[in-house]
Amino acid sequence: MSDKSQCIVCQKTDQQVPIVTFKFKGQKYGICSEHMPILIHKAQELESLLPGIPASEESF
Repeated sequence: MSDKSQCIVCQKTDQQVPIVTFKFKGQKYGICSEHMPILIHKAQELESLLPGIPASEESF
């Protein structure tokens, strides 16, 4: 399980930057504000870190 007080992308801790905690498939994770846009807008890019994340369904 991931350390929720550490960013899943850059591994910075809550001692270095603010970390937002979120749950996915029953597991708790943390992400920093620098990488939050990836989680919101391009979550599929995190598939290696969050297995099972759905592919983006962009509409034009």
